[in-house]
Amino acid sequence: MTRRGRSHLPSFVTFKTGADLLVAEGISSSITADGVRYIARQSRKDWPFGEGKPYPYEKAGNARAMATAPFLAYFRKHPPKGRGPNKAPRASGGES
Repeated sequence: MTRRGRSHLPSFVTFKTGADLLVAEGISSSITADGVRYIARQSRKDWPFGEGKPYPYEKAGNARAMATAPFLAYFRKHPPKGRGPNKAPRASGGES
């Protein structure tokens, strides 16, 4: 079983389902598919997916998919440290 009680994990995740899984597993309190994509682009040396990497991306329709086990292992070793959701009130600006 996983941390949040899931007994079955999918074999593959997309950036969207991977982000949802990171939140469900308690690895991140908040992350979006774009957040996962950003980490993938910024972590080129450590990111385990892609051409010439230990785990190639798979195609699932029009989406790139990643094996779940190494995806979770990467984020457990390198938890997201993003700024998180913007909770500050928006500054009122002049309207055009």
